[in-house]
Amino acid sequence: MGRSESPEVVLIFRGTHQVLSAEKALKVGGVAIRLIPVPRRLTSDCGLAVRLEEQSLPKAREMLAAVPIVPASAHRLLSSGEYEEVSF
Repeated sequence: MGRSESPEVVLIFRGTHQVLSAEKALKVGGVAIRLIPVPRRLTSDCGLAVRLEEQSLPKAREMLAAVPIVPASAHRLLSSGEYEEVSF
């Protein structure tokens, strides 16, 4: 993903199956994502999370609603390195 103008968002899911299903749905929908280890500051039952650019959230919502999969939480990465929860 690298650096861009759009902040990055991390989507946390309830388990590995959900994360892998979300990855598949998002890739089919053309949403650029990356699977990452869940950041230590964020908790999860699953060790993997999905990272995407914030500008891709509307398309990600659409693609995941069609599956349907809802993330347990979504967090924007701030320039300070901290995370703030955002609605998904």
